[in-house]
Amino acid sequence: MQVKEIHLTYRRPDEFHLYPIGDIHGGTKHCAEKMLARKIKQIQEDKLALWIDMGDSCEFITPHDPRWDSGGISDWLHEDNIATDQINWYCNMVSPIKDKCLGKIEGNHEVAIRLHNHDNVQRNICEKLGITDLGYSCFIKFVFTRGKTGTEYKCVGFFTHGAGGAITAGAKLIRLQRLMDNFEADIVASGHIHDIITYTKPYLILNNANEIKQRVKVGAMTGCWFKTYTQNVPASYGERKNFPPVAIGCPRFVIIPDKNILKVEG
Repeated sequence: MQVKEIHLTYRRPDEFHLYPIGDIHGGTKHCAEKMLARKIKQIQEDKLALWIDMGDSCEFITPHDPRWDSGGISDWLHEDNIATDQINWYCNMVSPIKDKCLGKIEGNHEVAIRLHNHDNVQRNICEKLGITDLGYSCFIKFVFTRGKTGTEYKCVGFFTHGAGGAITAGAKLIRLQRLMDNFEADIVASGHIHDIITYTKPYLILNNANEIKQRVKVGAMTGCWFKTYTQNVPASYGERKNFPPVAIGCPRFVIIPDKNILKVEG
């Protein structure tokens, strides 16, 4: 597990937007490349946007893997250059927004190719883009400072690629709620489940003036860019298991430092 601290300056009306982008699975014909490109353009044009890679950036599946399906690989992918082609594709895709990236979470697909093919794609991507390797899970402390006044607003985020195979909306929500209960963080985000599920949890605190105040935790399952069902393409593993279609895209966390406001949208 990794820890990172981010320092940002703000003006009174500023509203920061944090986009957790994960489970892209580049290298497969089931990847919604055009939709991802539109989201990247949105982040590029959002002056106060931040984003974090939530893992499984590409498939990183080789012909020796039982999950391999040559009929489902992208047209630009060469079977004798799998890791490098996918790294190059991903880095080219996100390069316009690399300066807004908080770092990259390692997903189970990155872990699998590292363990079984001795290819550290996680490290290679981070070095190529010049971004922070955040491991499989991390805490990030956000420190927002307003102009010359020095007024500070702080919040903590917990980010993980996630695990498990929840299928129903209720099971996915319960998994998210458990994560929010287990980690002391204001923002909690998890990938892997391939769906967008959001939750806001109010709770009470006693401040230094012995006043009871309400605060919130905000959490999200961070979606995906992998289509369960794709026309005229060999069935994905999700189609073969009759998984339900999922929301393509990602949620958005909204941070308004001057008003101590946290929200999640998606």
